[in-house]
Amino acid sequence: MLSILIVSFNTKGMLEQCLQSIRRHPPSESYEVFVVDNGSTDGSPALVTERFPEVRLIANSDNRGFAAANNQALPLAKGEVILFLNSDTCLLPDSLGPLLTRLKEQPGVGIVGATERFEEGTAYPTICPSPDLWFLFLTHTGLRHYFNTNPRINPYRQIWELAYRSGEPVAVDWLSGGCLMVRRRVLEEVGPFDEGYFFYMEETDLCLRARRAGWRIEYVPRGVIIHHGGGSSDKAKGGLLTLSGTVSELRYFRKHRSGTEVLLLKALLFAEYTLKLFLVRPSDPRRWAYREILRTTLGLRPATVTKEDLCPH
Repeated sequence: MLSILIVSFNTKGMLEQCLQSIRRHPPSESYEVFVVDNGSTDGSPALVTERFPEVRLIANSDNRGFAAANNQALPLAKGEVILFLNSDTCLLPDSLGPLLTRLKEQPGVGIVGATERFEEGTAYPTICPSPDLWFLFLTHTGLRHYFNTNPRINPYRQIWELAYRSGEPVAVDWLSGGCLMVRRRVLEEVGPFDEGYFFYMEETDLCLRARRAGWRIEYVPRGVIIHHGGGSSDKAKGGLLTLSGTVSELRYFRKHRSGTEVLLLKALLFAEYTLKLFLVRPSDPRRWAYREILRTTLGLRPATVTKEDLCPH
């Protein structure tokens, strides 16, 4: 019934907790677990082999990114439902039951996501509108962060709070990829993750394609997981995540927004990262990423992360 796919990059400790939580709180349906390791050097593959023999391990020699690694496991997965689960999460006693029930009861719902909370118990929003130029302007200027409870700045905050308090599912544009449950039929119909996204916005792209094909995307608040955050991402230092997130935004706009919006986004990014490059110290390890973002806005490099970007800078 369910295939759980976990991508890991140097998250040995958190990965062990995640796999242990699946053992302690398995879904009521039949299930299988895959771990796709993206070239970890911390002993993660050996941990899976020695401590979790029931898990199918795919060990890559290098970091292929989140989208490509998940897509590796899809042809091998047998489940009617696919759960993309981050390695820095932990399941609780009934994390997945409400999600599976919603898919069973609502055939028009194609993708569901859970409530994510920190280990101490604080839940936080994991839903967003489809990104447009206004959304990214608020994000890059920091206004969405500093005024996150303002209904004009962040209307989805109120949508999330109402659903979280009521416990009732709500239709949304897209959900966090930390715990994303997808019908196999959706992936067969609209395709898997776009591997042009290295890290960030691959779930945004998938949710948009699913909605355009007529599927509903729903946040199901009664499904709750612990998401520690910063698992694999903390391991990518020195500006790689800044570069990956920004070029992913450009890729998304080129695919799904107008040419005018692409030009305006490039102008916004050019202004932001020119200023940042001017302000940061010469020794700041993010300088190379800022330069590469500027090159991307000028069309001097592709809007994706390349193998050269993965080398230490």
